[in-house]
Amino acid sequence: MSSKSTESILRGLDISTKNPGLFIPALAPLMIHLLFIISAYVIFPMRYRILSPSPLPPFYTYNEVVVPNTWLVWGGYFIASLVGFIASCIIVDMANDIINGHSINLNKSLNFVVNKLGTLILAAIISAICFITFILIPVALFIITITMIEGTDAIESTKRAIDFVIKNLGEVIIFVVIVIVISIIFGAAFTLIPIVGVYIGSIIMWMVNVIFTVASVYFYLALRSPPPPPPPPAAAYNAPPPPQV
Repeated sequence: MSSKSTESILRGLDISTKNPGLFIPALAPLMIHLLFIISAYVIFPMRYRILSPSPLPPFYTYNEVVVPNTWLVWGGYFIASLVGFIASCIIVDMANDIINGHSINLNKSLNFVVNKLGTLILAAIISAICFITFILIPVALFIITITMIEGTDAIESTKRAIDFVIKNLGEVIIFVVIVIVISIIFGAAFTLIPIVGVYIGSIIMWMVNVIFTVASVYFYLALRSPPPPPPPPAAAYNAPPPPQV
């Protein structure tokens, strides 16, 4: 029997490719990221003059070295990540609709995210704190997903994420390892391509993020605890018959 983690990755790929509308929210952070990368590498790179020895008088020379503007690289990544957070929330809602047999509606998902923005920001802060601790990375990956799907507040979503990870620890670890390994492979491989590698890598990474977001929704829905059954209906009260006179 296949693992739920690998099944979720494959289902995420299948759902994403059959529903290209899921990639639309990711276009905004992608364009921001590309704009900053082009600025850092082409328009506003950093230039340094390095002193080098020379066999001719005055026995030294200056060589200019051009490197990417690190301020623009990291600033662009930070801004793109903020926009990407909103995009990921929208994708979670859209993927949840698809998996539950509904059609996707970008405007509906966007409005839903905007209405929950305060809760989502707090959930994102908690997720970031969990991510920094390293050991709580699995919890961090599901807090936003649970907030969007279950409609719970940030604190309740964190509690449910911890409970979900503990109850499905083996599958969650496999899922997280697959996501991290694939992300590292794609992130490193394309940067080795001269000139255009950094741009292609950025495009591929944002597309892969969409697939992993959809996969996390499928993974959570497949393994979450079923909701408790509704309480039994109250028994009808039958008044005793009036006494016979």
